[in-house]
Amino acid sequence: MRKSERLQDMLQYINEKKQFNLKDLMEEYGISRSTAIRDVQALEMLGMPIYAEHGRNGKYVVLDNRIISPITFTANELYAIYFAMLTLSGYKETPFEQEINSLEETFRSVLPSGIKDRVKKMKDSVKLDTPSHSNEAPYLKEILKGIMEEKVYSISYRKEEIRSMTVQFVTLQAKFGQWYAKVYNMNSNRIQTVRCDKIVQLKESEENQPQELQYLLSLLKTYHPQPGATTFTVEVTERGKDLYDKESYPSMSLEKTGNTFTISGYYNADEEAFIAEYFMHFGKSILSIQPSVLRVAIQGKLKSLITYMDRLN
Repeated sequence: MRKSERLQDMLQYINEKKQFNLKDLMEEYGISRSTAIRDVQALEMLGMPIYAEHGRNGKYVVLDNRIISPITFTANELYAIYFAMLTLSGYKETPFEQEINSLEETFRSVLPSGIKDRVKKMKDSVKLDTPSHSNEAPYLKEILKGIMEEKVYSISYRKEEIRSMTVQFVTLQAKFGQWYAKVYNMNSNRIQTVRCDKIVQLKESEENQPQELQYLLSLLKTYHPQPGATTFTVEVTERGKDLYDKESYPSMSLEKTGNTFTISGYYNADEEAFIAEYFMHFGKSILSIQPSVLRVAIQGKLKSLITYMDRLN
């Protein structure tokens, strides 16, 4: 292995260990003690934040700072990174708005002219839009940090009224321009979904012991259906399939049945009005609905809308 390759690999090796001694490097890379010392000195010159702890059990420690050691990318990897930045630009808010802006400045300052020209063409030609809305979600960065560091938070959440919850964030996802988080509610010991723009206050809490993220992720497969949940099947036309593709939810699935499509799923007792309003937008693309209680709920929504429109005149 050439020295440049060894140093590049050593950057990753040391970053993962956080602390090491010369013997670790000698055994890992089959090098002499003097070569290991020179390599550590070379890494320090590259900006690796290393300091030595002397004594009988002396070792090197990597400082836990926010500067990442240099990484080499291929041209296609750089294009992929920039394309990912463009996808985020379609959102009004992201967890790393300031960092994305500074990253773009870095691209402009360090990229070779040929790659820089191609990146500019990509920016001018690729347009990735998401639905526009005026909702503010100011805690996205804190939510993502809480997921990665397995922290517990006290939050105030606006629904019909302001509610207080103690939660651990499990996932963060975007859907139709809105940001949603799945949280483990420490008060009810269950997973639930919250809209991030509805969180009006967030504060780290040390009163509850956090759960391991992998355990919380395992709960997502079974968290949603509640006792007494209603299953449904709605047969739709090709247009209904297009509407489903534009907006659907994890509790639903779509299957092709001959020349038509079947949407199957379930809803909990307190979600019937929401599901009825969802299918109300399918209009004449609906061919059949089971169970009948869902059809009645949709009819009720339509009658309510007609009554409301009549009052406008």
